[in-house]
Amino acid sequence: MTSDPNFIRVRTARHRRLAEIGDGGADRLAGARVAVVGAGGLGSTVIPYLAAAGVGRIDVFDDDVVELSNLNRQILHSAESIGQPKIASAIAAGERIAPEVEVVGHQLRLGENFVDVVGAVQPDIVVDGSDSFDTRFVVDDGAARLGVPVVFGALMQWSAQITVFDAAGTYGPAVRLTDIFPDTPHVRATPGCAEMGILGSVAGMVGTMLATETVKLIVGTGRNLVGRMLVVDALDMQVTEIPLTQPDREDNVRVMAVSTEVLDQDDPPVVIDVRRAEEIVEHPAPMPVVHVPFDQLGNINETVEPGSKIVTLCRTGPRSVRAAQTLAKAGYQVVGYLDGGVEALQNEA
Repeated sequence: MTSDPNFIRVRTARHRRLAEIGDGGADRLAGARVAVVGAGGLGSTVIPYLAAAGVGRIDVFDDDVVELSNLNRQILHSAESIGQPKIASAIAAGERIAPEVEVVGHQLRLGENFVDVVGAVQPDIVVDGSDSFDTRFVVDDGAARLGVPVVFGALMQWSAQITVFDAAGTYGPAVRLTDIFPDTPHVRATPGCAEMGILGSVAGMVGTMLATETVKLIVGTGRNLVGRMLVVDALDMQVTEIPLTQPDREDNVRVMAVSTEVLDQDDPPVVIDVRRAEEIVEHPAPMPVVHVPFDQLGNINETVEPGSKIVTLCRTGPRSVRAAQTLAKAGYQVVGYLDGGVEALQNEA
């Protein structure tokens, strides 16, 4: 790994030029943690592009080894890596593309251990690149219990489904996999790529979309896929959007990124820390805060006096953006959200 700031700045210069990312977004990417389930067809493009984007830590969970039949779509691997753990290719790709990014491999099968194993790496987002509903239901249940969103992709032949499930409602409507696909033997028996086939380039196309959606969530920009699903038909080259919830008729409230300078005013705002309790214990904020977890914002009147000016805070930024929007819609006097979250504040200290 390298920590040379000039190397990192030059390597990520092209997406830093984007107004929606800039240096602040690049810092949020560097401070983010993403767990990727599966280093196969989807993971083969998700992992390199997340590394290229500068995501600080990528934890890859896959218990499989490379097989010859993988190579039509799993371009993370090669003929030379047949028989080797897939996570080895993931780690090598990260080192080759972005040596400042930490890619950690976990050669194990996820099941009832999901909360313990994945929770231990404290991901901000989980990307589900698995190929069976057995695993998808494990990911859905575990991520819901951890309170983190799932960037979801499923492949079959020439088509795919792409969405973001967010049981906690942090980034949008609280929708999870089981709201769309009930956990039944019939659904679990849905055949995968091995039985139905898949065009490799479709896996690559969808994997890059998953990586893009993950970057958007981390940076806090654009319109995410929470509450809506894209159905891709590559044979006819059509993309259909399916709403997963009733459309929100209210326009998104725009909120401002602010710095700690707003706290030096004569009448400073109250800083609302929307992180989970265990996050605050591990990384306390470097200023007085009022702790109101994101999923308890509806009870904020119990801890904040009416009429108070509010600034929101989370770990890296996205949750505080959503919290600021939620509170502003509810009529609270929101000044903005602390740009970059606690990690940026600690880096400044």
